[in-house]
Amino acid sequence: MTDDRTVVRRFEPYADHLAFVISDAEATEDIFDEDTWDKADDTWRIAGERHCVVVGTARYDYVPVRLALVDTPPEDASLDAFDHVVEADILVPSGKMAVTGATELPSEVEPVPLPAGRYRVRVAYAQTDRRPARFDLEGVGDHLEYQVTMWPTDADLGVYVLKQGPSPWAS
Repeated sequence: MTDDRTVVRRFEPYADHLAFVISDAEATEDIFDEDTWDKADDTWRIAGERHCVVVGTARYDYVPVRLALVDTPPEDASLDAFDHVVEADILVPSGKMAVTGATELPSEVEPVPLPAGRYRVRVAYAQTDRRPARFDLEGVGDHLEYQVTMWPTDADLGVYVLKQGPSPWAS
């Protein structure tokens, strides 16, 4: 990525266990496991390890995810359009990132190539009328689009909530 370019991809992972995972496609340690959620604050709606960010979802179903890879941090903009916005860090040393369901392996999806390094990940939860190609008509939970923006960074800033959504956050 160069020249402040934005690369946008869309995914529809199956959010089994009410989550999907953004991870280094080749990492074998510091990735999502049974302890990841235990180390996170429930109000964050995300959990992280060094090589992954796990995004909690409002539905146990296929969910729409919009991923934007940018060169620089996004400009501060109004967060009014979103229910919840949170940031975390991820290391992607392989230069290959995967977006998967919680029990899906990164090797089961086509990786997203990007320059190897550390990234800041912003996850914005937005109400949407958009439905994935496959979804459960009778499924329970709000229909949200998960807008993920990632940019390279040198700093490890940890988890930071920019806008706290209501609790309970999904119905």
